[in-house]
Amino acid sequence: MKRILPLFLALIMVLGLLPVSFAESHPDTWIADRTIRVQVYVDDIGYTLPKDLNETPVMKKITELTGIKLEIGYTPGDSDSATMAAQLAAGKIPDAIFCYLNNSTRKEFPIILKAAKEGMFADVTEYMKNSKVYSKYMEPGYLPGDAYTNISFRDDLPGTYIMQLAIPAVDRSTEYVPEEEYVGGLYIQKSIAEKLGIDPRSIRTQDELYDLLVKIRDGGFTDLNGNPVYPMGPKYWGGSVDSLKYMLTGLYFSPLGSAYGMDADGHIKHEAETEFVYEKINFVRKLLAEGLMNPEYFTMDSTRAEEVSKTLNSAIIGDVHNYVDLIYESDTFVPLGPLNDRTGKNPEYTSGKGGYGAWAISADAEKPEEIFAFFDWLSSKEGQLLCVYGVEGLTYNMVDGKPVLTEEALAKLTANDQDWMINEVGAGFGGSGCYFFEFVLTDRDNQGNFGESRPGSTSGGSFARALELAREYPVEKVLVPGLDISAYLSAESLADVKASMDLLNYDEMLVQAMFASSDDEVKAIVESFRAQLKAAGIDRLYEYVEKLYAENPSAVQVLKVD
Repeated sequence: MKRILPLFLALIMVLGLLPVSFAESHPDTWIADRTIRVQVYVDDIGYTLPKDLNETPVMKKITELTGIKLEIGYTPGDSDSATMAAQLAAGKIPDAIFCYLNNSTRKEFPIILKAAKEGMFADVTEYMKNSKVYSKYMEPGYLPGDAYTNISFRDDLPGTYIMQLAIPAVDRSTEYVPEEEYVGGLYIQKSIAEKLGIDPRSIRTQDELYDLLVKIRDGGFTDLNGNPVYPMGPKYWGGSVDSLKYMLTGLYFSPLGSAYGMDADGHIKHEAETEFVYEKINFVRKLLAEGLMNPEYFTMDSTRAEEVSKTLNSAIIGDVHNYVDLIYESDTFVPLGPLNDRTGKNPEYTSGKGGYGAWAISADAEKPEEIFAFFDWLSSKEGQLLCVYGVEGLTYNMVDGKPVLTEEALAKLTANDQDWMINEVGAGFGGSGCYFFEFVLTDRDNQGNFGESRPGSTSGGSFARALELAREYPVEKVLVPGLDISAYLSAESLADVKASMDLLNYDEMLVQAMFASSDDEVKAIVESFRAQLKAAGIDRLYEYVEKLYAENPSAVQVLKVD
């Protein structure tokens, strides 16, 4: 008995210590053993979710490190913002939501701001103070002015309820870093340019573009199926009005491409109230009438638009960029222009640091501090490496302190094997894979953290040409700080003006006028739109913004042009 008792007591002590030993076995990154339920209002996320997220290597590793599993919901609808409005109006949301939000001018912001004011979101101020990444949001100058003043730290809210995403760790908005650049806009078939003896870089004005389109039409060029090519084809991703900014650069009232601008006298105007609206409409009408532009330029669906680009039915693609496989896999297409704006130059204007996306935690969520801690960790360097590159040894190896994709991963990425990237790995791969893990990050500095702008961009292979194009076609970047004039429609004193303006669609008016049957009909359409602007109270917007500009020019993103 004397021999057995000490052994029995020792066994009890050991067993008593076991729970402590188990608890201490968790890594320092451990947060909680729980599932976080998320609703996303982002179609790019919804359509790239893995079949079983928690069984992907990336999510398994995240769970191993943090204890967290994820349940992500997405509801398709007419628009993500409309779906979000309906679900928030119903008053019940899961643990956290994510939505698009470049800045407070986007249509999603009034929806989530209203929800915040109605108490649907948790105040994360205290969690932010002690966080690893989001504590930077409280540092002076880290956030863009709009994100700080209008989104996260508003005077009309008692705390912080909405967090913007994809904030750059370092403001490089005025630097041209080839490894970080997407070279977008017009691209022309190289063989056609060579046969015509045209240097694509030399095309800088609307007249030069028109003359080039005529030469292409009269050149008898055909596509891979033997059909005549359209000189100007649609945007690679489908018909749209926004790609007109590359084709009609010199015909915009605002060199910034906004619907609003400032004249030489310092007066704000909507482009529809100037003669520029007629110049844009008439130029496109001429292209359509003379067979120089695909008549489905504005309406073609994404599948067909990609097809007409890849079958070379478009001599010039209305908008594409250097990280699309059609561009980086061969030299079939090369950049055209860019065209000069009305200042006679062609810089890329930037407002400085920006964001992309936003998130909020439900006020009804259990232990919201754990949810905040999880997404804070994801945006740490360790979390970003997992989210973007995947699992070490499976999709990348560390070389001189930087991740380098494995041969298999690079081949899959180059081949755009999304099924493999999404379901067999679960990483974001620079937006090519599971987009959720690209979208939810902030404090981004891919170049500084990983040595390249996106996975594989410095690893050779097909991406080598994408980088080569970025080096061959640099652009000047010009800082024009402030918010677009349309942002100020969200001012409380202009609420009724905004409600009326929301019913008007300038892009739709332009397209309607471009396909009008006569010049008289064009004039009637434009004059009707001008009258609707006046009836909506647009002069009150002008008065508000001009006063604001006089007090602080850096608050309004405009360029005075003589």
